[in-house]
Amino acid sequence: MGTPQRHPHPPRGGLKLLLFVMCLALALVIGAGSSLSLALPDIATATGANQTQLTWVVNAYALVFAALLLPVGIAADRFGRRSALLLGLALFAAASFTSGLVDDPGGLIALRGVAGVGAAAVMPATLSVLVDAYPEDEQSRAVSVWAGVSGAGALVGILAAGVLLDQFWWGSVQVVYGVAAGLTVIACAAVVPPSNNPDLALDVPGGLLSLGGLAGIVFAVIEGPERGWTSAPVAVGALAGGALLALFVWHELRTHEPMLDVRLFTSPFLATGSLIVFLQFFAAFGFFFLAPQWLQYVHRLDSLETALWLLPVAVGIGPASAAGPALLEKLGPGRLAGLGMALMAMATGALAAQAGGGQALWVFAATLIVFGFGFGLAITPGTTLIIGGLPDDRRTLSAAVNDVTREVGGALGGAVAASVLIAVYAQDLSTGLADSRIPASAEQTAEDGVAQALAISGDLGRDGAQLMSTAVEAFANGYGTALWVATSALLVGAAASVLGARRKTHPTKVARYPAAGQVPCRPTQTREGSQPLSPR
Repeated sequence: MGTPQRHPHPPRGGLKLLLFVMCLALALVIGAGSSLSLALPDIATATGANQTQLTWVVNAYALVFAALLLPVGIAADRFGRRSALLLGLALFAAASFTSGLVDDPGGLIALRGVAGVGAAAVMPATLSVLVDAYPEDEQSRAVSVWAGVSGAGALVGILAAGVLLDQFWWGSVQVVYGVAAGLTVIACAAVVPPSNNPDLALDVPGGLLSLGGLAGIVFAVIEGPERGWTSAPVAVGALAGGALLALFVWHELRTHEPMLDVRLFTSPFLATGSLIVFLQFFAAFGFFFLAPQWLQYVHRLDSLETALWLLPVAVGIGPASAAGPALLEKLGPGRLAGLGMALMAMATGALAAQAGGGQALWVFAATLIVFGFGFGLAITPGTTLIIGGLPDDRRTLSAAVNDVTREVGGALGGAVAASVLIAVYAQDLSTGLADSRIPASAEQTAEDGVAQALAISGDLGRDGAQLMSTAVEAFANGYGTALWVATSALLVGAAASVLGARRKTHPTKVARYPAAGQVPCRPTQTREGSQPLSPR
């Protein structure tokens, strides 16, 4: 690895402006992953998308983002972070703006995938640009701000979407994101200095194998309930995805300059930390994918009310993240992560138990605070274990492992949650309507999703009320079952945390890392000389 091309630091005022612009770009690509979950009922009504297609609307973005984050981040570091930011934001802006104007589910899904490509170029470049520009003694502060935005971006995206959907149509969310990203392109062109490391090696085969493998697995999980788990497309997707991921591991073991050295996962600290981060975001993304729909369908809230009732999770995350470093020193990463994930599991179990909507929403909000507190406790030790599990001369991979496990966990969590929901909904709807007088054509329409069931219920007279109540109950049961799956995953994570990290990681391991951040700050000096920080 050669010496990166660095440039003089901008003046202090320029650094503050650079930090603002980078955090704005980051907030856009993070918020875009959560904002449309609030609009799914409106999208279903406007475009006729069934529940499976709605799942792809969200997961096409998450999947492409997760799979390309590492290879595109490496390419950005090699060929130029400024260029990557400009191209990525421009692609994200164009795809987001256009997707707000389409009325076809297939076109919307495709454009969301294209936006994911742009996001994969933007997120790693924002962090690399900041650490390349900031003096070493100020890097920790800048990265802490960046990490805070990365953690809060999803909730901000949901709140912004709630405000827009309260006044405009569903596509306004995408149009506003597109316009904001376009303006950010102009700002980046003005304030981002050029920087790159031309000697970095690209692992194109590794990137393609990981993308294909994840795509196959996610396709099978999402399409299984509708097409049938033994259908040819689902079986081929699952087998091809598994084979490609196996080839990815084989390729990474044999290549001289791997994109991700899988041998490092033999470290119990790294493996445990990665599992913690993966399962946290697996559960959290699944919940935030389904909860907005549950609030809108079961409790009949509008978009803005839904967004506001989801905000209490931040009330829990804040104090837990602030207390994280002290608790980490006292308890060690294993026990602290186990405690955090156990609290998350307790919360998702309670949410699953109230899935029928019989309890007051203030109980839901209080449970979200517990969920957020557990999440805030577990996020710091997960990152700490990843850092502590890497040799000192391989710390340049720490942020990459953290980012990739987070995004892959989120993509799979959303896919599994949606798959469980669809399977239970279809089964309960069929059982509930078995002895009804509802026409077969209406029942077939209702099988596409609860939005379709509600849309046609008004045309069926007295039978429409039965269809509506049965569809809503089936959806609530599917939501509850998906949360029980998340609870099980979190309990596995809690046990693995304690067993996999029995020995404390020394607290100085995290002295330079932001307590609440998902992406840690690596040492800028390595054996090859001065290195810019990047999420690779």
